[in-house]
Amino acid sequence: MTDPLEETWEAWTARLGADLAGLAADDWVTFSVRAPSPPPSPDAGSPASRPRPRFGRARRGAAGSSGATVPDVFVQVRRLEGVLALECIGDTQFEGLTDLTPAQQSALEALGWVRAGDDPEFDVALTEGAAAAALVAASLRTVLGAATPADVDVRRAPRP
Repeated sequence: MTDPLEETWEAWTARLGADLAGLAADDWVTFSVRAPSPPPSPDAGSPASRPRPRFGRARRGAAGSSGATVPDVFVQVRRLEGVLALECIGDTQFEGLTDLTPAQQSALEALGWVRAGDDPEFDVALTEGAAAAALVAASLRTVLGAATPADVDVRRAPRP
């Protein structure tokens, strides 16, 4: 088995395609790009003496395809009425603001996402897990700034 930290995009996308094809009704999975941690400075002292990272989301500007991550944007896939409903939510605070630049929003549309109104939200319905996985992976890589699958935070619906 491949170490998840060393998994290629191709292997990750194939595995994800099978996972998405097997989603049960009303099941969901979300994906977001982890913000990179800055390397500790040489004079930062021991790990125990360094300040602890803050938790929670901070709004940041981002450049997506220029290499910067867009951590406040997420992609969700749900199984609804026999189709895979994909959403790319650029407004995680639901304030009408987004960390996506106009170029990134255009890039999402070029990948096949459909803009849902004026808000920075996009959606698409697909029937095949492989097609959904390919769109998720392309969006994470080329627009949202994930360099490798290890940069992606995956969350699944809780199981009873």
